Amino acid sequence: MSTEIAASHGVRIHIDQHPYHSPNPTTGAALYLLGHVRAGYALFKEVDGSGEDTLIPNDEHGIHLHEDDHFHSTERHEKTVHIVVNGVAKDWHERKISYDEVVKFAFPDGPFGGDIRYSVAWTKPDGQEGSLRPGHSVNVTEGMQFDVANTDKS
Repeated sequence: MSTEIAASHGVRIHIDQHPYHSPNPTTGAALYLLGHVRAGYALFKEVDGSGEDTLIPNDEHGIHLHEDDHFHSTERHEKTVHIVVNGVAKDWHERKISYDEVVKFAFPDGPFGGDIRYSVAWTKPDGQEGSLRPGHSVNVTEGMQFDVANTDKS
């Protein structure tokens, strides 16, 4: 897709006081790239009034933009949470973790695509348990465990 086409179907937004044209809708990951958000920084959508600015996750979830939305980046000051993925301890620095992020921890080299599917089950230290499906995420807690299995469909 050419830049002209993308710009003609996009909206003007501002990231760190710089104007950009973005496709609409877009993703958090695309906004981080567009705004050249540095590693270790988080992107926030500014809200009117005294409300708290909204964290934009650096992931593939869809985001609907409005003309002249304003975003700003700031250094992350989040605590590290220790999780376990398929028996291996990992450090996590976000409030939530997505299906795709857990799968990448468990199988960094794949396989991906085609009929490849993964099941993701989680257990929290307080006994809560559940599963993650593609496109979903879960709030993480200290000591949370994830079991990821390749459930190849044939």
